Amino acid sequence: MTVGETADDDDLERRLKAHEGRPAVVGGSGKDPVNAPMIRHWCEALGDTNPAYTGPDAIAPPTMLQAWTMGGLSGNPGRSAAFDALLGLLDSAGCTAVVATDCEQEYLRPLRHGDEVRFDTVVESVSGRKTTKLGAGHFVTTRTDIRVGAEPVGTHRFRILKYAPAPRPAGGPVPRPARRPAGRPTPAPLRPRPVVNRDNAAFWEGVERHRLLVQRCADCATLRFPWLPGCNRCGCPRWEPVEASGEGTVHSYTVLHHPPFPAFDPPYAVGLVELAEGVRMISNVVGVPYDKVRIGMPVRVEFRRYDEELVLPVFRPRGDAGYEDGGYEDGGYEDGGYEDGGYEDGGYETGGDAGDEARGADAGADGDVLPPLEVPVTRLLIVAGAIASRDYQDVHHDAEAAREKGAPDIFMNILTTGGLVGRYLTDHFGPHAVLRRLAVRLGAPNHPGDTMLLTGSVEEVADGTATVRVVGTNSLGTHVTGTATLTLAAPPADGLYAPDAPDDPDDSDVPDGPDGPHGPDGPDGPHGPDGPEAMPEGARI
Repeated sequence: MTVGETADDDDLERRLKAHEGRPAVVGGSGKDPVNAPMIRHWCEALGDTNPAYTGPDAIAPPTMLQAWTMGGLSGNPGRSAAFDALLGLLDSAGCTAVVATDCEQEYLRPLRHGDEVRFDTVVESVSGRKTTKLGAGHFVTTRTDIRVGAEPVGTHRFRILKYAPAPRPAGGPVPRPARRPAGRPTPAPLRPRPVVNRDNAAFWEGVERHRLLVQRCADCATLRFPWLPGCNRCGCPRWEPVEASGEGTVHSYTVLHHPPFPAFDPPYAVGLVELAEGVRMISNVVGVPYDKVRIGMPVRVEFRRYDEELVLPVFRPRGDAGYEDGGYEDGGYEDGGYEDGGYEDGGYETGGDAGDEARGADAGADGDVLPPLEVPVTRLLIVAGAIASRDYQDVHHDAEAAREKGAPDIFMNILTTGGLVGRYLTDHFGPHAVLRRLAVRLGAPNHPGDTMLLTGSVEEVADGTATVRVVGTNSLGTHVTGTATLTLAAPPADGLYAPDAPDDPDDSDVPDGPDGPHGPDGPDGPHGPDGPEAMPEGARI
């Protein structure tokens, strides 16, 4: 046991862990079919003018996925007794407040008017006791599989913090955190700098020139890494630099979840890579979801510039080892971030209009930077977003209740944040871009009177699919970090949603080709009635 823990804490943790793998909702159903009024309310609250969400052939915004599963004021009748028992255990331990911290969604096909949503939810994990700015508690991660009829339409992994609110200061309300001057969001934190000394300076000079150098002993010719003043085989102090091919395989790896550090976006994979020359080095594995990294995966070095002064060698899967990019797993913060909060409504000063000409497949290339979007965080936006997502947690509309639970005021919910990120992406890439995955993690909360600045960068474009990193900052720090995967479909010649293209039985790429059932113009494509462009936003229990 660590300092401050007791036998009772250990017993509670064992009882909580026993709920992992148990169902949370069995045979759940949405309170309403997918419908135009809810879509319109959502779009009005978030300022989303994407034409794909209006008209007779409208689809639902993908980030609404969770909204269709929300129980609303009357609750969810499909919730299991096992999940109620889990929440009861946490309540009895004093963890009576709840906030959401992470949300990862995959969209398999778009939801359309009249679709009746069914879903099942399972408890994936329950953490040990964690201390946060709001109070001490436990993270609970659930996974929801969503379907229409027997057809899967999306998945939603959701993480909440059930916590005991930290004591309020005696004699006064919860103080609001100090804010930076308006209009000056927190600059992105810089990566730590490597320690450069006389023994390894040549290595870092090589990195600046995009060369991966290792040492070779001048006596026994043994290669070595990391750089050392002498040979660890024969002891000879003389050496010469040798440029490595940069190719290798993942010998081992780990996934970092806790604790979060500035400039790093957990969860992420750190690999021990064995180079073709036989030496091993540690670095990030990029261009692949952290949960798709595998021992033996062939990789190649890539020199990535993180800021004006820092270039680092990282490794990317090579050849046919590339994996479909995804989002975050469950992982959470030990430090901070309130749950879902709601943005108010308000003028959006920058960012393209979804009604503008679609940018399609030409909208992004590796390294492209998206124009920033300023979102005034008003009380109206926070409340309207919460109601549009059917989230009636009092911390999103009742200031006194928010203060009782450790926050200085109401704050935006995670569904609203996810919706604004989705809007930011489709404003840039156009209404024909298909959002496939979105994973967001919350940090500093969005309170009324603040401004959130969304920025984005294209991390990779391959085979018409873009991986985009999005960061949202406010006066308190980083509110949201996220990763999205989009298919950059070109607009059809016959209008926004052209008639479904017939399936080509001779198409060798039937699952994913342009005319196959999952291609952009196939019967199950984003423009067909059963396409994979699932438009959801997370299933809250």
